[in-house]
Amino acid sequence: MAESLSLQQAIQKILQQISPLPSEEIPLSEALYRRPSETLKALLPVPHFRQSTMDGYAVHSADLRDEDILPVTGEIPAGCTDMKPLPAGQAIRIMTGGVVPPGADRVIPQEHCRKSKEGIFIPHMEQRRKNIRACGADLKKGQVIIRKGDCLEPGHLQFLATSGYTSLPVFQQPAVAFLCTGSELVDMNPLPGQLISGNRALISSLIQQAKALPVDLGTAVDNTHIIAEKIRQAGPAQIIITTGGMGPGKYDLIGEVCSEMGIKPLYRSLNVRPGRATLFGVKDSLLFFALPGPPPAAHVLFQELVKPAILALQGNTRQKTKTLTARLQEEITIRKRGLLNLKSAILYVHNGNLCVRQNNTVSKPPNAVICIPANRRKIKKGEMVRVHPYDSLYSTD
Repeated sequence: MAESLSLQQAIQKILQQISPLPSEEIPLSEALYRRPSETLKALLPVPHFRQSTMDGYAVHSADLRDEDILPVTGEIPAGCTDMKPLPAGQAIRIMTGGVVPPGADRVIPQEHCRKSKEGIFIPHMEQRRKNIRACGADLKKGQVIIRKGDCLEPGHLQFLATSGYTSLPVFQQPAVAFLCTGSELVDMNPLPGQLISGNRALISSLIQQAKALPVDLGTAVDNTHIIAEKIRQAGPAQIIITTGGMGPGKYDLIGEVCSEMGIKPLYRSLNVRPGRATLFGVKDSLLFFALPGPPPAAHVLFQELVKPAILALQGNTRQKTKTLTARLQEEITIRKRGLLNLKSAILYVHNGNLCVRQNNTVSKPPNAVICIPANRRKIKKGEMVRVHPYDSLYSTD
């Protein structure tokens, strides 16, 4: 029988089974939150020309004497590409974003100049700045924009676009099939004793949030052969998730399903609550996760165990569970000591402090997990506790 593991041992064992998926090329417009399959560097410097940061006049500082008036010989709007050198002793009107012409080394803001029929007079030059953004000031050619396997955020896409990219190489998205088991589950109009499965919506949305492709296998009654047949409909999925059927009861059949399908369990239980009734197995390159039936438990274990696998398939091989400390806002009592307890939680900022409380409302979905050590039965309000955030965004309260 497979051994019972700690949470970190389980995550390590899962990640040891994974190699990233192949690469594909996609348009830049479709790349948000995908993961590049190679480190992406700037193809062009940004900006790729000397750029005026003000509306004003381009001049050469050697021509600036308090008694002189400089004739204005033309105008450079933003987007102008017909660029000629600025002759000595002259100025040229330039707009914000325009190309500073050769021969000019300073842009004088228009509000600092006095205009006349003969040209412009520029007083008090000792107070002036150059007002020129150098070529490559924002991004040098060849500079790393994002490393292989990191998540593409909107800011990355901005720099990739302005430095010349129109498409990007990214890791393929894994297909993740999921099946909710239990004879009590129906799609609609439940009778007394029946339930509509909330896990189908929950697991599907969590898969999409991790930028994977959900494959909904529906629900299955508590029958080994029916569950196995449903799972076989997953097609070429890289991951299969089931919910329910993992307790010690007569109708908890996922262990039998694994035997029938040739799935080798690598663990059948964790030294974690929830997690005593969970399983991870493999068949060739297929990853199989059996999660408990209650949605809060399924949600927590998806975040802690399944999501790292989905991200690793997309090239995030350097991941590490992010741990923060936050001040507990209400007392927590644990029924039994001896196991690490994971509690679904709301993490938020209050008066500049990072705070956390158990998830006990439907108005705010959970965004973190409170980790309660195995030797504690009661955590008092105001204590600092370890927290695993689901992402880097916290609500305010």
